[in-house]
Amino acid sequence: MSSHAESQELGRGQQTLHEAVNSHRIYEPIRGVHPRIELPDEEFEEWLDGNQEIEYVVVNFTDAKEAIERDGDLSQVLEPWHIPVILGTEYDEAVNARTLQDVLDVLAIAQPAIYVPDVVYSYNWMEDEIQENALEAYTGHVRTLQELVIEENLDVRLLPTNKGWTYEHFLEYRELFEEFDYDEFAFYAVQYTGGDAGNAINVLRSHVRNSIAAIDMENVFLIGRLAEDDLLDFAPRVRGATGLRQWTDACSTESGLSQRLWPAFQEGREAKLTVNDGQEQRPVNEFGGTKEDN
Repeated sequence: MSSHAESQELGRGQQTLHEAVNSHRIYEPIRGVHPRIELPDEEFEEWLDGNQEIEYVVVNFTDAKEAIERDGDLSQVLEPWHIPVILGTEYDEAVNARTLQDVLDVLAIAQPAIYVPDVVYSYNWMEDEIQENALEAYTGHVRTLQELVIEENLDVRLLPTNKGWTYEHFLEYRELFEEFDYDEFAFYAVQYTGGDAGNAINVLRSHVRNSIAAIDMENVFLIGRLAEDDLLDFAPRVRGATGLRQWTDACSTESGLSQRLWPAFQEGREAKLTVNDGQEQRPVNEFGGTKEDN
């Protein structure tokens, strides 16, 4: 990757041209379809090398941390024009073991970057009081982290994610969104497929609509959904998506992942995602009843 030597030459205190540009780009909403990758991994790293078709690179926090521990930063993995979108959403064990300082340490090195914070777990089998505590813990965590990002002057945009599913749950985010002028929401959708969930795509769409109706954010970034049929029929404010399995299956060849096959995959999936562009989300009471809570 070309950025490592350039960054070393300028020193950590000075930005490269690409870093200066990315410092502005991270505050734009994530539109379109983007790849989620795994690190450290030779095949993914080779696919990213020199890849000019990629804008955002979505990676789990643990993977980003391991790459940084191996290389010192992310410049051996990402090109200067790639923007890392780091997902705190991982297995409960990884999230529970992560400290606030762990997060700040990684973000300080990965910047300019977008970070999806995660803390505590939230499941629909939990009692109401426990769920309310989880929501309070999550919004409190994001607020504390945002204040530290501002205090330490990090080039990092926080992108909150879902810790609930009902309209009332998402109302708990309103104060946080108003306080920091957030206009984008990351909806983690992995748990809606597999295991006991089945293929609950209609439930997922319903929960996404609940979040939009309650918080009234302009943009939703969908995490863990890139199947063609799954991208259809979401609310029009769902403007971005990422996933892993679908694009790697589509771009796999005998010699490894193909950069050449990515643009056609991206274009096809974005066509599905934008089917509802230009429509307005209907009022929440039009979905049946006054609020959706499934």
